[in-house]
Amino acid sequence: MVMATMTDTQYYFLCFILSFISIFQLKPLFKKPSKTKTSLHLPPSPPALPIIGHLHYLGPSLYKSLTKLSTKYGPLLYLKLGVSRFLVVSSASMANEIFKTHDLAFAERPSFPFSDKLPYGSSGFFVAPYGDQWRFIKNLCMTELLSAKQVEKSRVARHEELVLESAKKKQTLDMSVEIMKLTNNSTFRLAMSMRSLDEPHEAERIRKLVKESNEVGAKACLGDMFGPLSKLAFCLYGQRAIDVTLKYDEILERFLKQHEETSNERENEDLMDLLLKAYRDDKSEFKINRIHLKAFLLVSLSLNVFFSFPTSSCMCLYFYFGKNDYTSYYINLYAIMRDEKIWDYPNDFRPVRFLVSS
Repeated sequence: MVMATMTDTQYYFLCFILSFISIFQLKPLFKKPSKTKTSLHLPPSPPALPIIGHLHYLGPSLYKSLTKLSTKYGPLLYLKLGVSRFLVVSSASMANEIFKTHDLAFAERPSFPFSDKLPYGSSGFFVAPYGDQWRFIKNLCMTELLSAKQVEKSRVARHEELVLESAKKKQTLDMSVEIMKLTNNSTFRLAMSMRSLDEPHEAERIRKLVKESNEVGAKACLGDMFGPLSKLAFCLYGQRAIDVTLKYDEILERFLKQHEETSNERENEDLMDLLLKAYRDDKSEFKINRIHLKAFLLVSLSLNVFFSFPTSSCMCLYFYFGKNDYTSYYINLYAIMRDEKIWDYPNDFRPVRFLVSS
């Protein structure tokens, strides 16, 4: 009952206290440095506090806090939050090095808090470990979902979605909700030839699930920063995370069945048709199951929950940094999009800039 009524403030305070008294956390402070250990040439880093590291520099808007630090210490920044290590990239040129020049070196994915205990586990594309499954899905995305043909097809889908919105009566709109709906419907039409949020009650149910999953994911990630507290986070919020995932599973299973039942009515194949072929083909390059199909739908709906750090302006990758140490890598899109070296007057609303740059 106490756990059920614990507020966010109490949860964060408990995490801090337990991490502070953890003896394994204090041990490195008294440990003599090894003479044989090779020193690492780490990127610039602000002064850190014992135990919590650089956690005190981060405010409610994570991407703004990271941008402020990067402005002072440079586009490549090293941070330590509890026991977790992070490198923050706020430069387009460095991001290009990661995603293009050295993409294989950064291809590994992290193990997120209690993901092994969730129904989908690491079946999703963004959290799948680098291997056959990841390469198979990436190949499909690059040749089908992101091909020139699909981009042109998406232009028609986006136009139709905007026409539908324009035909409605004049009313006050929540732009965050409408943009999410437009994005989800456009992406889902390309992936499954159907709109995901047609019915108002279905749309509202999904939005509530997104909000709840973000809350649980944020608390799980916070506990994961303090080592063994990830187990405490699962005790407090693990069952809630599983319940939310099962609710998603119910919705996604219904979408998948609808798609299978209407397969004969479609003239053109969508991405799910290709996945279903691989699902039924025993000689497929990579054998996928129904969990993989629904995990893909979860990504198509922009609902990749419990696996992404709670900020919309960062993408997380895993990269090997030093002996036996893993460091998470964050691309600060907020800072890159406001880089004056790339954009003139980056904080002004000037949509024409994209026409010129393209």
